[in-house]
Amino acid sequence: MPELVEVETAKRDLSKIIENKRINKVEVFLDKIVYNKKQEFIKTIENQKILKVKRRGKWLLFELDNNYLIIHFRMEGRFYLLPLDASKDKHDYVIFYFDRFSLHYNDPRLFGKMEVISKDNIFKFFEDKNLGLEYDDKNLTSKYLKDKFKTHHTAIKKLLLDQSFITGIGNIYADEILFESKINPKTFADKIGKNKLQEIIENTKIVFERSLKYKGTYPNIDGKRGTFEKYLKVHKRENEPCYECGTLIKKEKIGGRGTYYCPNCQK
Repeated sequence: MPELVEVETAKRDLSKIIENKRINKVEVFLDKIVYNKKQEFIKTIENQKILKVKRRGKWLLFELDNNYLIIHFRMEGRFYLLPLDASKDKHDYVIFYFDRFSLHYNDPRLFGKMEVISKDNIFKFFEDKNLGLEYDDKNLTSKYLKDKFKTHHTAIKKLLLDQSFITGIGNIYADEILFESKINPKTFADKIGKNKLQEIIENTKIVFERSLKYKGTYPNIDGKRGTFEKYLKVHKRENEPCYECGTLIKKEKIGGRGTYYCPNCQK
């Protein structure tokens, strides 16, 4: 599932290519991908220039002349940059045509969504989502997390996945952040001290920036997969030895999500 790093990677790659380019034509092959009515969606986007590519949490935003196009990849959504005459894949459900290339939205699981929102309503859209702070927000402090977690007697892994505290963290990165912080994923959030909360903040930045260096764990707009998966320390490494102590990595379900951790390093 694309997480913050994968969306940020798409944002960085696309911004170099589609910013200040005009969308000449849009084709929608599956109505349920777009929240707006299909013809309204197409009419609103066609002949609009993409002024800026942005990100908020796991949402990708195209700032247009008059509106925002908001995309959420959900489980397996992705963009591919292709020639204008490229054939359509069976899972390509929205195609944007520019002067010299096309941008295909591909989604095998059909969970992704797109929506056109007026610029006047963009603040309310994200306010209604109750998103927490970005990982690099200066207001993300140990005091902020302590205040947020003090009434939550629940596993820290579950709260890291809750987008209302720190936005953008998904299952892969929650496991890696907790390993770097040497915190057991079952630890009750309200029992974690400020020093450890500060480690969570610092390691969130470290893990995200490290993953961005390798372009995440997901196929990018050129079709090549990010290589950060090779550098994961616990996620998807069940019964393999911990790189730091040799103990076998354990997998458990926490909050319904497969969770990987070292039972020795993360007591």
